[in-house]
Amino acid sequence: MPGPFQDLPDDVVIYMFDMVSIPDILSLRQTCKRMHKISGLRIVWTNACNHHILPPYYPFPNVQIEELTVPELEHCVRDAYSLASRWLSLNSISPGAYSDFDATNGTPVSDLRFVPGYDGNWLLAVSSGIWSIIALWELRDEGRTATKRWEWSRRNCTLRSFAMNDDQSSNALLALSVVRGSEPHVEILSLNVQTGFRSLGTIDSALNPVYFHGDILVLCDPIDVSIVTNWKTGASAVLRRPEDASPTDISLNDRCIRVIFSTGCILVIRARSLTLFPNPPLTKDPMTYAPLAVHSFGWVDGVAVTAIVGPTNSNPTSPAQPLSILIRPEPDDPWAASFEHDLDLYVLHPDPAFPPSSITPYTFPPRHTARVPSSRGSLQCSDLRLGAHGTAVWIEPQNRSAAGLLDDVYAPLVRQNERLVCAAFPGPLFRPAVVSAEEEVLDNAPISVHGHTLHANELNNWKALDYDEVRGRIAVASTRGKITVLSLIPTRPRSHPRV
Repeated sequence: MPGPFQDLPDDVVIYMFDMVSIPDILSLRQTCKRMHKISGLRIVWTNACNHHILPPYYPFPNVQIEELTVPELEHCVRDAYSLASRWLSLNSISPGAYSDFDATNGTPVSDLRFVPGYDGNWLLAVSSGIWSIIALWELRDEGRTATKRWEWSRRNCTLRSFAMNDDQSSNALLALSVVRGSEPHVEILSLNVQTGFRSLGTIDSALNPVYFHGDILVLCDPIDVSIVTNWKTGASAVLRRPEDASPTDISLNDRCIRVIFSTGCILVIRARSLTLFPNPPLTKDPMTYAPLAVHSFGWVDGVAVTAIVGPTNSNPTSPAQPLSILIRPEPDDPWAASFEHDLDLYVLHPDPAFPPSSITPYTFPPRHTARVPSSRGSLQCSDLRLGAHGTAVWIEPQNRSAAGLLDDVYAPLVRQNERLVCAAFPGPLFRPAVVSAEEEVLDNAPISVHGHTLHANELNNWKALDYDEVRGRIAVASTRGKITVLSLIPTRPRSHPRV
């Protein structure tokens, strides 16, 4: 029998959907055929995205919601809400599903990358046998094996490093530093899902590509030189740190790990230095530019850098965004205190005096913001992955003696296998723990963050790692060529029959 609820006009029902949470929308959908139909309208999920997902800065694909179909929009909104809810839960986050597959015939996978776009379903795996191979895998739904679509290799060709283009509109996907015979060069590859990889051209350079966006490529040497170039036009500029601008503890071997472009500047992160350069004009006759600021964390084993999203990035006096820097230190002393192996999060804050009173858009040195405990031990994969929303994943080394070497000489050896660990740092997905009065610390002290174990590896042979924060996917690969993909979004149950 129709009731008052059924007599409401459609626009009132749509307004009612706009006033409730996403789980409530799904609950109302099950009440009757009319509610099921209205809950599938674009305006319902557009409102849900604009009111429940985007304002709190939950992870959401970098697309215009108008370009998504209604089922795609609903899928993205529900996944974003589910993922954020799991991160914000007081309970430990755990993978909702995972799958694994053999990517090579026992050859180690040395690098993994989720390919931008393609709904997050394309995964790039690099392996090195007699010669290097780049394979492109299409990930399937849970229970279905991944499919290898394309691969690239060159006879007698060794791949030294590569950079992936993060501009989805560009026709170039990869910049490869390769050596064929004794001749090094950089090769640019495109990807067509129908025909595979295709070479777009080469650059005669022995430097390694570290950054790739659109037509802009940054090539770095292992000491102090970075070249910013437009690979299509050849125009370039040289960024170089003079010796007198280097901290005294920077060694000659200072390999480049990351390059970040921000407002009016370029941040070059090397193994022992953090250097801020101006963003120069590119010319056919390249000029050399000196740094604006230099800082050293000492020797680091891994580093991840990203621009922070959220309300903290709004500074009315500076156009620059804060930058988060997560480092895994590598103490010179193997008997160093345990806290010296912890992971540290630093933040480069915009300088409110820039411009015009300051020449640098950021205030140096970076501020130590958070710390998460980590174990002492050796790793084949020391990479860190940090998302723009403040979540991170990394691999913890195996601990051969959890009790300590000097705790009890006669204590049995306790082995803890290497683990895949995640954590949420201060940001939109961070929920601070309740701190008692006795535990309260000074305001300028780093926040203590707790890591959660997602997966353990009894073979202790993980070699590569990548993380897609928006889709909640993590991929790890082993020296035996096995790739494991974990999802932080639970498997969605089958929908109930329509009423």
